Amino acid sequence: MENDPAEKLSFSALRRWGVGLNVILTVAVVLALVAMVNYLAIRHYQRLDVTDQSQSRLSDRTRDVLRALTNEVKVTVYFDSTDVLYARVTALLKEYKYSSPKIEVELVDYTRDPAAAKVVKSRYKLTQMSDRNLVIFDGNGRTRFINGSEMSDYDVESMMAGKTNEVQRTHFKGELLFTSALYSIIASRPLKAYFLRGHGEHAPESTDQGPGYSKFSAILRDESNIPFEKLSLLGAGVVPADCSLLIIAGPTDPIPADELEKIQRYLEQGGRALILFNYFSVGKKIGLEKLLAAWDVAVGDNLVVDVENSPGRSGKGVVPSDLGGHALVRSLKKSRLYLLMPRSISRLKGGSSRADAPKIEELLFTGPNSIVVTDIRKGVPQSNPALDQRGAVPLMVAVENGSIPGVTTERGTSRLAVVGDSFFLQNDAIESAANRDFAANLAGWLVDQHVLLRGLAPRPIKTYKLTMTPAQLLAVRWLLLLGMPGGVLLTGLLVWLRRRS
Repeated sequence: MENDPAEKLSFSALRRWGVGLNVILTVAVVLALVAMVNYLAIRHYQRLDVTDQSQSRLSDRTRDVLRALTNEVKVTVYFDSTDVLYARVTALLKEYKYSSPKIEVELVDYTRDPAAAKVVKSRYKLTQMSDRNLVIFDGNGRTRFINGSEMSDYDVESMMAGKTNEVQRTHFKGELLFTSALYSIIASRPLKAYFLRGHGEHAPESTDQGPGYSKFSAILRDESNIPFEKLSLLGAGVVPADCSLLIIAGPTDPIPADELEKIQRYLEQGGRALILFNYFSVGKKIGLEKLLAAWDVAVGDNLVVDVENSPGRSGKGVVPSDLGGHALVRSLKKSRLYLLMPRSISRLKGGSSRADAPKIEELLFTGPNSIVVTDIRKGVPQSNPALDQRGAVPLMVAVENGSIPGVTTERGTSRLAVVGDSFFLQNDAIESAANRDFAANLAGWLVDQHVLLRGLAPRPIKTYKLTMTPAQLLAVRWLLLLGMPGGVLLTGLLVWLRRRS
């Protein structure tokens, strides 16, 4: 045994160093691969929304606006982080930031960070005590402020009826207001609408449920980003140079000749106008009828009744059976519109055939069995088979004229939308059927902002309430405090005992 050669080691020192080096290199390669994958994932990723009803999912309209951004836009959330809207606002703006590298979001909680709040106050000249809970859009030399109080719709009727002691939020309007603010920043020139007044028209500031137009004017301001003013053409008054859209909403009194001339001049210079008639002006000569005839538009002195396409088959109100194929209504093909007491609006028979004649498209057709009543005495329609026209008739026309000889204008193409019913946009009817969406479409087409043709609606806020008895609440408390952690500890104990045995 003493002469046996020494037993050789299974691994030499050199081989052990080789194995160690191989392990180190393998770990280094794996770490390098992980780092490269993470590097690529940060810059090339796809975000998927797998929720059923996400409050932060962006609409196609918003993505169109974000794609159009060429300048940096800074969004400052000057908010109390304990406010109920804070989480919704920040989650939504995070989606804006993910969708466009041009968006920069800064969060400033004025209750917890006085130094940052002071900088924001100085930068945007916030001096009022009410200047709080704001979202500030700053870019392209323009600034838009959105107050937290504007971001919600409220249900006050339940409180007034005694069903609850507090006002409930029903809808969140964040995307609607944020996208509108962005669009106002990137727009080449600011838009502005003027409501003609002085002839019995609907009032844009009126909140009356009947004739008021406050909801329609709010759509212009908030959804289409078109602020508005009232306009009088009396005396030396003229259509202002910054008028992007002239709205003549259901006049019931004649418009003087000198005012009609100013309107005609505005249209010939590439103006845009929304002109609405109603039943109360039947039998009166408002003056717009002759003006529109020069644009090959015929305004019917009548009332259109379509019993087959009337809600409840009462004959009151008309739901057009065919909307037409114009861009104004293309997105509403599967929707319905509701008009109250419409007049017929059509292309003028035997109109101009010149090369520069206006391009006219008839829209909103009634059913084939509708009746056009022309015999109206003392405001009451009289059925007269000898005079009444029967068949499908249009209730609206869209007019476009791109060439006015000898006239050069910055406004470009003249556009008119003429509707035979002004009541469908008043406060008590604009929420019916798809009237609200159609109103936004009208504004978008008239001012030639195609991105506005897909309206953004406020998103409903869902409230979930869990009702439990005191005994059930106690059981849940013990389950959360002892049951769940106790179950984990028990599982660990069983595993330990099994391994010992």
